[in-house]
Amino acid sequence: MNPKVSVILPTYNRAKILKKSISGVLNSSYRDFELIIVDDNSTDDTDKLINTFDDGRIKYIKSDKNLGAAGARNLGIDSANGTYIAFEDSDDFYRKEKLEKQVKLLDENPEYGFSYHKIRYDMGLNEKKQNLFAILPDEKIPLEKKNGKIHEQLLYDNLVDCPSIMVRKDCICDVGGFDTNLDALEDYELALRLSKKYEAGFINEVLLDSSFSNEGVSGSPVNYLTASCIILAKHKADYLRTGTFNHRLEIILLDSEQIGIKAQVTQLLEKLLS
Repeated sequence: MNPKVSVILPTYNRAKILKKSISGVLNSSYRDFELIIVDDNSTDDTDKLINTFDDGRIKYIKSDKNLGAAGARNLGIDSANGTYIAFEDSDDFYRKEKLEKQVKLLDENPEYGFSYHKIRYDMGLNEKKQNLFAILPDEKIPLEKKNGKIHEQLLYDNLVDCPSIMVRKDCICDVGGFDTNLDALEDYELALRLSKKYEAGFINEVLLDSSFSNEGVSGSPVNYLTASCIILAKHKADYLRTGTFNHRLEIILLDSEQIGIKAQVTQLLEKLLS
């Protein structure tokens, strides 16, 4: 029988930390799911780790080439049997009721194309050995801007992180999945396309814990800024229509100046926006 939810977990050489994220999904209070682990051509012991789990809900796919995060997630979507699609990364940990609450929200609200929730980001220890963390999306943003038609708010600033998303499979297929031209922010760009066509349901509760990592390609500030430029150009008409273009441009230029590549980023923007 087909499961109600397909959870897609792309991974690349993260065998040392993958066990916790897999266990978090398998221990969910909601049971009607498949966990699709897409191994993006890892060279470590990822396959051996997967074999230590004796759970028929796990589907393991190993790509014969490195696809990147967007491509690996699209491969998982193509293999998914669920009505709903959820996402996880190898440094995430699902809280027990995450799937249950998101399924309930989508079941009860057919007008929502996707749902998302708050995430707790572990930022590590500061110099005083105090644990730093952030809650996303920003709790200062009014709740009414996080529910329903959130496209304009997303153009102003991102609300939706990939592991928080649960989306109807027909909706994500309708908008074309993840953009494989992006090496970062592919989840933000997907959320822009989803929110332009579909309403979103927000759960005002932390349902996932995540740790920031610089190991993946999306952790690179250069990749992040390059993706920001591509997204600004790709959705230029919407940014201009909603008056958010200058705000996003300013953020990109300030961030590029902070890491000393403003000239290169300005050149890229001129090329993409011309």
